[in-house]
Amino acid sequence: MEFHKNLLTEKAKFILRIAEKLGATQTEVTIGLQKSALTRLANSIIDQNVEENHATIQTVTYIGKKKGSTSVEVMDNKSIEKAVENAVKIAKISPEDKNFHSLPEPLSYTHIPLKELVSKNTMNTNPEQRAESAKLVIDIAHSIDDRIKAVAGAISHGLAERVIMNSLGIEAYEVGTYSNINLTILAEDGKEQAAGWYADQNMDFSKLHLNEVAEIAAKKAVDGFGMQIIEPRDYEVVMEPAAFSGLLLFMAYFGFSAAMVQEYVSFLREKIGSKLFSEKFNVWDDALDKRATFRAFFDDEGYPKSKINLVEKGVIRNYAYDSYTARKDGVKSTGHHNKEEGRALPFPTSMFVGEGDSNLEEMIAETKDGLLITHFHYQNAVSPTEGIFTGLTRDGTWKIENGEIKYPVRTLRFTDAFPRFLGTINLIGKYQPINSQAYKVPPIKLPSFTISSIQK
Repeated sequence: MEFHKNLLTEKAKFILRIAEKLGATQTEVTIGLQKSALTRLANSIIDQNVEENHATIQTVTYIGKKKGSTSVEVMDNKSIEKAVENAVKIAKISPEDKNFHSLPEPLSYTHIPLKELVSKNTMNTNPEQRAESAKLVIDIAHSIDDRIKAVAGAISHGLAERVIMNSLGIEAYEVGTYSNINLTILAEDGKEQAAGWYADQNMDFSKLHLNEVAEIAAKKAVDGFGMQIIEPRDYEVVMEPAAFSGLLLFMAYFGFSAAMVQEYVSFLREKIGSKLFSEKFNVWDDALDKRATFRAFFDDEGYPKSKINLVEKGVIRNYAYDSYTARKDGVKSTGHHNKEEGRALPFPTSMFVGEGDSNLEEMIAETKDGLLITHFHYQNAVSPTEGIFTGLTRDGTWKIENGEIKYPVRTLRFTDAFPRFLGTINLIGKYQPINSQAYKVPPIKLPSFTISSIQK
């Protein structure tokens, strides 16, 4: 396998030298190379087949406590030098950040073996294989039911490399492969349209559950006919892993981020040691775990990743820190700096929820008056200081009565607070073999979840 560690390291050292020459007192450089390929489906045909190569350079410079940064997609030295000059110029005219003390210094890493990060199968996947995969899932979906009208979605894979270096001696390099399939399948019976969704992701393209994803999404679509309107109120709820994972993303960002805590945004502020959730609820973050969907041994400032226990038997135990927020609280970074989701701040990206011994079938059987939810979209914060969030159901929600799925329901909006709806948990399931979500979470059954409105 041929990678570009030497090239990336050489470019990063070049940037550090330029920044120092221009008067920067500290500098951090992140250089990434990504090769991605995608086959997109629409109306049960392949409508797009693309392959892209991207190079991104992020430079952060400090002059004392003044910060400047640039992000460019170039690799020639002349353009790189101009970007570094701009970062230094921005730093010179920026206000001082009195809370900034220093970029992190180098520490030892727990390295993940290359074979656990890189798949030859993924690297060798070609357009013809993606086309064959696309034909397979289209054929499977249409074989489920004559009412399947269209298969849409994408099949993708890629290779990502990056190096992070700073002027204090940090030098971190990683490489990894990824692959994904996500399908939205439409069904029509002449009177009504319904949709079903499912997805899977894996570092090894050959291990994607293509057949199962197509079958599940198609069955959800054909089971969606006869949608009814229900009354907005509290219901028992059974959440599939994708739905539960979607909620936890907001808990991770607005709850466990030390930056949100320090800025009085988080509903978990001053809650360390407090029992907010059910004793059945255990959450931790560990990007080194072999079961994690996205693995890494350092964060976005080159600080070593570490496992942190976030919730133990319902009790809040820790926040996620980077070097900046850790110094403000007088603690050590947990290795959770993240630059990918808008502003740079720490939050958990490889969360696990502890398993139970139940399954979806048992959860449904134990539900008298509830809902089965596939996943959510258009989620947002209503009052993050209280842990109140909202969102819509999508691509498959069903009414459960006396242990049986009775009928599908129209799009629902939930509005509820994490401490309330996770205060009591009926059942927790096992991890499922298909990674339909970012976090490693099982299905879950809750006794009360607030539906605030419904599509008429």
